[in-house]
Amino acid sequence: MSSTRRLVFAWVVMSVLTLAAIFVGHAQTQRSIGAWLAGALIAMTFAKAAILLSEYLDLRRAPAWNRALRLSLFVLLAILFGLSAAAL
Repeated sequence: MSSTRRLVFAWVVMSVLTLAAIFVGHAQTQRSIGAWLAGALIAMTFAKAAILLSEYLDLRRAPAWNRALRLSLFVLLAILFGLSAAAL
């Protein structure tokens, strides 16, 4: 797959995840979303960030950096999920 096609595909996937997050997160209301939906939002956030790291920052060519940044992101998102679950 050419680099342009790969980037366009990554953009489409990230756009779909963004639209899904709008509906999952009930962006139009102020009601609580619950732990399951918060977990889904965190998972979508991680997926989008992983795509961004691999494709747009081209870290698929630097696997050690890619793993380290994904691990850091995972830890941060796990902390955020824990805090949001504790607040529910």
